Amino acid sequence: MKVLENLKKSNPELADKIMKNIVSKEANVRAVLDKVVSKEVDAGFVYRTDAYVEKDKVRVIKIPEEINVVPEYPIEVLKDSDDKEAGQEFVKFVLSKEGQEILAKYGFISPIENPQPYESKKIGGEIVVYAAASLTDAFKEIGKEFEKKTGCKVKLLFASSGSLRQRIEGGAVGGESGADVFASASLKHMNILKKEGFVDNYSIFAKNELVVITAK
Repeated sequence: MKVLENLKKSNPELADKIMKNIVSKEANVRAVLDKVVSKEVDAGFVYRTDAYVEKDKVRVIKIPEEINVVPEYPIEVLKDSDDKEAGQEFVKFVLSKEGQEILAKYGFISPIENPQPYESKKIGGEIVVYAAASLTDAFKEIGKEFEKKTGCKVKLLFASSGSLRQRIEGGAVGGESGADVFASASLKHMNILKKEGFVDNYSIFAKNELVVITAK
């Protein structure tokens, strides 16, 4: 919607035509991707990383830079985490050279100049990471590599950033399935949690961009 708002300033006629053809607003980009691949819809707005997942089945249309939106992905350990040390180590790994290389492999843009190699540290234990759906493939690999380097088991829960934020607000912090670390696809949701006192601060670990896709 933000892209269309930006387009309306330079080409209101085209923006109106597109808006009249919106037939579905999905909870997350993976749902949009599925609808385009299955040809339920003719086109959809997704992150370029999601388009990359189905690159053999979709055509990608670049959105002009002047109207595009470049989401920044924040990550942080929850204040009431059961294991803040392990959570902080996970964040360090995501921000490290190794973590950034994994993210780049899945199409993410690194915001970090010259990331440093991760210094392995055996810590054991287990953490629960809530992560945006667009991070699914990258974070599954990151979780496995982190486990190898630290001995700390990583349980991952993927959903839309808004849904995950609401779970945290509802008390899903710490414990067997509550979050220790939150990785969001939107600054908005992390800033809300910061304002509400669930996190102290956060780090930007990746950037993305929106594209339009159509089925091949």
